[in-house]
Amino acid sequence: MFLLQTRHMWAKLDIFAIALAVLLLLCPDEGAANGTVVSKSADRFWILWERVRYAGEHCPFGQDCNEMRSFSARPLTTNNTGFIFRLFGLQAPLAGSQPLPNTHPDAPSFCEKSSSSPGVEPLAMPKSEKGEVLRGVKALHLDLSNLKAPPGFRQDFGAKLQKQFSDILRGAGIQVVSKEALAQLPGQPVLNVYFSFSDPEELCDYTYSVFASLSQDVLLARDLRIKVAAGVWSFSTGSSARDHKGNEADAILAVATAFVRDHQRVNSH
Repeated sequence: MFLLQTRHMWAKLDIFAIALAVLLLLCPDEGAANGTVVSKSADRFWILWERVRYAGEHCPFGQDCNEMRSFSARPLTTNNTGFIFRLFGLQAPLAGSQPLPNTHPDAPSFCEKSSSSPGVEPLAMPKSEKGEVLRGVKALHLDLSNLKAPPGFRQDFGAKLQKQFSDILRGAGIQVVSKEALAQLPGQPVLNVYFSFSDPEELCDYTYSVFASLSQDVLLARDLRIKVAAGVWSFSTGSSARDHKGNEADAILAVATAFVRDHQRVNSH
């Protein structure tokens, strides 16, 4: 008799629990009825693919090796959430109420769906002064070896200028690196020097000109996902320039003097 009453009591408790659950589902809570925002959460899982590329010398662990990482992410659809929680060191029944575990120190940082990084709004930032593009440039790539020799100069015209030009930059604390080492430089700055001259039949009409441009990797302010190499500094001179003195070699070396002048102006403070 006692056993039958106990079973009857538990049956009533089961019916009460089911009814209460249905009631909670059908009736909103008092906070929701009064317009109070109810905080809820949902868990989504992603699978991440990391690819590591190396550039430079003595890779992958050498000092002169540059490491570049790229990532691809996809949503992970699975009903085995218990396994996922265990991967994060959590117990599945309690995972919803626990804070997220600390992120691995080597994990990549992801931005929200916008063109800017967290806390940075490029379009709202004031434009820098023109010379600021040279701030922090400690090394660059330069190659004058293929410059065509003008009339009256030897065929090693470009190679000789490469050394003189590099010495001027090095004296100002700016290192000239090889094309192979360029990939290791932040922004990959390249100083391009273009030299041209006329070749008339009468040397009385002979002219020459020099144009130089420093290019660096830059991000577009309207969309930081777009990175391009763009000219950020330039200088020109030649036989027709009012302030030019000397010959063709002097005109090319004037680029080095102008670059050092602008570089020191912005990096001296």
